[in-house]
Amino acid sequence: MWKGEIAIANEIVFTELRFRNVTPAKLAKALGLTEKVLMQVLRFELDEAEQLRMVQLINSIAA
Repeated sequence: MWKGEIAIANEIVFTELRFRNVTPAKLAKALGLTEKVLMQVLRFELDEAEQLRMVQLINSIAA
């Protein structure tokens, strides 16, 4: 993937957070991270498997 695709792909995670009404703080807590570290992680490249894992986790938190 080139850099633009990665930025777009990471937007999927942010979109799911908003759509599922899950706060970044809740996601960070579920991952055992601080919100600041979570935002740093999401700003860098997430491969497809990591993106899918994040979306699945968001869905489980929202349920």
